[in-house]
Amino acid sequence: MADNNKSGIRQNYINELNDLIGYEMEDQVLLDENVLEIMKRLTLAIQREILIATNEKNRVQWVNIGDASTVTIGDKDMLYHEKCLNKYRVIHTHPGGNPNLSAEDLSAAKNQELQCIVTIGVAEDSPASFGIGVPVIEEGTMEYAQGLFKSLKALNTFPLDHYILQANRFIKNDPNNVFDTEDTEERALLIGIDLPGNDGVDLEDSMEELAQLVKTAQGKVIERVTQSRSKIDPTFYVGKGKIQELFKVIQNNDINLIVANDELNSKQIANIEAATGIKTVDRTTIILDIFARQSKTREGKLQVELAQQKYRMSHLKGLGIVMSRLGGGIGTRGPGEKKLETDRRLIRKQIDDLEERNARINKSNTLNALQRQKNQIQTVSLIGYTNSGKSTLFNVLTQSKAVTKDGLFVTLDSTLRKVEPEQGDYLISDTVGFIEKLPHDLIKAFKTTLKEVETGDLLLHVVDVSNHNYKAQIDVVNQVLSDIGAGNKKVILVYNKIDKLSPEARAELIQKNKCPGEDLSLYISAKEGLEIDVLSEIIQKVLRGAKRKIKLLIPYDDNKAIASLHEKKVVLDIDYQEKGNLVTIEITDAFPIHLFEKYVV
Repeated sequence: MADNNKSGIRQNYINELNDLIGYEMEDQVLLDENVLEIMKRLTLAIQREILIATNEKNRVQWVNIGDASTVTIGDKDMLYHEKCLNKYRVIHTHPGGNPNLSAEDLSAAKNQELQCIVTIGVAEDSPASFGIGVPVIEEGTMEYAQGLFKSLKALNTFPLDHYILQANRFIKNDPNNVFDTEDTEERALLIGIDLPGNDGVDLEDSMEELAQLVKTAQGKVIERVTQSRSKIDPTFYVGKGKIQELFKVIQNNDINLIVANDELNSKQIANIEAATGIKTVDRTTIILDIFARQSKTREGKLQVELAQQKYRMSHLKGLGIVMSRLGGGIGTRGPGEKKLETDRRLIRKQIDDLEERNARINKSNTLNALQRQKNQIQTVSLIGYTNSGKSTLFNVLTQSKAVTKDGLFVTLDSTLRKVEPEQGDYLISDTVGFIEKLPHDLIKAFKTTLKEVETGDLLLHVVDVSNHNYKAQIDVVNQVLSDIGAGNKKVILVYNKIDKLSPEARAELIQKNKCPGEDLSLYISAKEGLEIDVLSEIIQKVLRGAKRKIKLLIPYDDNKAIASLHEKKVVLDIDYQEKGNLVTIEITDAFPIHLFEKYVV
């Protein structure tokens, strides 16, 4: 016991309180009958507040006489460590029988960072009653409220875990918290739903991908919780019971971020945050955050901003349809909704401006594509699931130095380069990777970047064949191609990263994916340079068609025809004959043979 507040108190009372130190409540309840009886009896005897502090195991660590606002509860180093709330609960009496928490009680709970604070009203002519302060969240801030319990049983069945989570968030968000130290690390709990008919998408793989997304966004994944359900819960995403289970996980792991594996609406986000006291985001938010971090060009940044504004617009809290009606009436009045409508108008204006700028870029890209088509310059676009090795293959084919590393969405800005002369005469573009549950607004916003895919003459669908889920990834990419209107393009399936497979596994996969009559697929390793020459030959064959030799008899006076053939680099041999030049040329389907049909022999 501290030295203060003991004047005039009998030593046997002080000794009885000191004897409580180290006592552990029966059944580890917050307060048991034995301690309650001692606190009531001594309060009535000395007419002063009796205070005890217990730890998370409800063992008495400290006792004192005084009031909750001034009493010293141990030293700071003992109570606070490792950037966490202290683990102490304070239980104290109010002489006179008033069980309500005072302003001083609530202030003490905040300033001394208590897990909870309990008052016991003690009076001669009335039984003890109880009160406990419970924080609630309103509009992103937290304010203390309190609930009153009329029995010891009711107090001990209170969901203390929930209270602790709320208090944790309250104190850590308080700018005046003297114990707070800078803690920018986001420690994430991932939550996901396993729904029937998930189109072959494995939940475990999906959650692992979400973990990689969080890691790319500079977060740290601490725990994962999944639930099998017939449908997503419209209120909490997961079921209400599962939300209750999350309390322990969050508390025990000092988690400060919840990430859902699906897109949440504003109601679900608000409900999860209110129930857990923890910041909550969804898969779409994480992807948008990564895009905002990784995009470097003006065009890419513009498209990310457009997608973000559309997401914000869809998640503004308000009355929805009611707000779209003109005039007044029930549900349309009040300053809160006026502010909301102002936000809506501002975001709409920003979206309109961004879409106008995006349209200008789109028009410019379209004109560039038309110019290339006019000049008979063909383009090949690399597509595929994120982290499938597209940029590595791009560097090999173009001898470039595009950024390559193991991570999701490393490439966001479309890059266009000419291939090495010995490999052909065409341009190749590296584009953003696709992913499961790619936000629809993001696809729409990045349509200008994906224009190279739409206008390309050939698509190289790069597949990470070392990923056990590569077939599902192929389906995801094909679906996105369909969504952007490029589902009917010529495609070469390029099974990449075979260097990661054993020879036996490689042979098995080649046999498994072999289709009758299919010749537009190839197994390569862009990193090791395996089968790159074969890939170049297949690209040339698809772009130009099969090579064939043709003889042309061109009169001596048609010098333009001869010069044109030399310019197109198709001349193999010239034999000077009596009627003119007998020219042997080697051409493909791309050659404009109709211009020389009259000379064919």
